[in-house]
Amino acid sequence: MASTGAFAGPGGARSLGYWLELVDGLAADALARVYDDAGLTRRHWQVLAVVRDGASSPAQVDALLGASGAATTVPQLEDLRARGWVAGPAYLEGAPADVGGLAVTVAGEEAYAELQAGLGEVRTSMTRGVAARDHEVTVLTLQQVARNLGWVGEA
Repeated sequence: MASTGAFAGPGGARSLGYWLELVDGLAADALARVYDDAGLTRRHWQVLAVVRDGASSPAQVDALLGASGAATTVPQLEDLRARGWVAGPAYLEGAPADVGGLAVTVAGEEAYAELQAGLGEVRTSMTRGVAARDHEVTVLTLQQVARNLGWVGEA
């Protein structure tokens, strides 16, 4: 008889896939609330982070985030610039995307720290009540499941 992946135990008769999808959705919702509270999207956060890490032009930001064409990060950069969180040329007003000069401002650093704290609270709440060893075993188990399904990346 073929296994369906379901088993009776502490988690009930729900499959691994059920729990993965449920946790993924709940985690995404919790993180989205942090972004929403700041009037941002996850993409804004990613853009701010890579500029903070040294990307100095939209072309570099796009390359690091895998953006291209209509998915360029210029709108997020311009929004962060309008908030005073990023300094640099106005790319929507004609500056070429390969021209550098982007930098996170003091206000951007403060916003980054606040967002980081909010995201950290979500991450902490996700593992509240989970023993360190249980967390470690869960992560290792999911890594093995990913390998079994063809993932060849590094842990």
